[in-house]
Amino acid sequence: MHSIKSDLIEKGFAFPDYGSSNMELAKEVADGHGKLIGGKRKRRFLLFIDGLGYDLLKSAISNSRQLKGISSKMQVDKISTVFPSFTPTVFTSIDSGKTPAEHGIIGSPIPIREYGMMKDMFSIPWSPSVDEVSGKSETISPFPISDNLLKAGRKKDFLYLQSEQVARKNAQTYVYNNINYTGYISFDDFLFQSMDLAESDQYNTIYAYIPEIDHAQHQYAKSSRLGLGITTMMLERLMEKLLPKLKDNGWELLMSSDHGQVSSKNDDIIDLNAKSEVLKYLRSPPWGTDRVMFFDTVEGLSEKFEKEFSRNFSKSFVLYDSSEAIKSGLFGSTKVSDSLRYRFATHIAISKHNKLFHYRYPGGKEWTSELSGHHGGLSKEEMEIPLLKA
Repeated sequence: MHSIKSDLIEKGFAFPDYGSSNMELAKEVADGHGKLIGGKRKRRFLLFIDGLGYDLLKSAISNSRQLKGISSKMQVDKISTVFPSFTPTVFTSIDSGKTPAEHGIIGSPIPIREYGMMKDMFSIPWSPSVDEVSGKSETISPFPISDNLLKAGRKKDFLYLQSEQVARKNAQTYVYNNINYTGYISFDDFLFQSMDLAESDQYNTIYAYIPEIDHAQHQYAKSSRLGLGITTMMLERLMEKLLPKLKDNGWELLMSSDHGQVSSKNDDIIDLNAKSEVLKYLRSPPWGTDRVMFFDTVEGLSEKFEKEFSRNFSKSFVLYDSSEAIKSGLFGSTKVSDSLRYRFATHIAISKHNKLFHYRYPGGKEWTSELSGHHGGLSKEEMEIPLLKA
């Protein structure tokens, strides 16, 4: 009998490698050493570029005379992201050092029993509040304490450079009250601040994040002239402006990502609301992402659900028993705590090719996808990310 891991690999999926991942990279930077970053360096600038898949980097290099020489300036490697390849999932792992099996942030929306509802993970701070950690608040954050970030951030020579929107949302959290951080309002602002910081003697570790490449792919798709052009232009400016400034001032630049993307069209959308014969076997609405969906079946009806799912969706999604998926190491750890197990439901469906599930919750709107970018799944485009070092 095939294991889930071997079955997924045979089907062309990219099974996550947690030992060589962006989560491991962040842990090593917090520790100051490791196999991905090598020995100790006095100054490190860790930059995560949202949405920069390994394939997109290769396309940008082919698209730019300036970037074609990048391998002479930086070491270019391929590493893995965690699964699901979804921004809140990935950065919870990066910041906390915990696998998705350990933290349970596996999509958006997901059910949060403490809130008694499905919760959009983008709408709440990605860290417990000061009052939650101190016990003054009865509210329980679904996010764990960011141990990696705290370990690095408690040092006085550390700075977290984050987009103003994210920094503002997290300003009252326990983590942000214990680290040095500053916000920026645009890519130009990020670049200007980073170049200034490179010349400063105040910091020796900087952790930074930029979202624009991800936004461009969501809007235009990575294969479009605009999507690839924006990516190429931003990488050129980082290589031209930031890299020399960091090198001249004794910094090592480590550049990676949270995930890549696939491009999908309207024809790739599967409307789950129109498939009541599948939904009738569920205890609750499905949850997750459009590329990875979790289904919680009524006790005793799993077999009927599996047959109905296969009849409707087997050409577009693969379906696995969630317990077996956990045991396979798909989510990192091979066990999930009793307090989080419900979030993984009874079944998980993973997209083949560019297919998308759409479930419209009450009051939700119709959804279209005119050749836009998506992620969360297990394709090589979504799971394989670059690690550039200089």
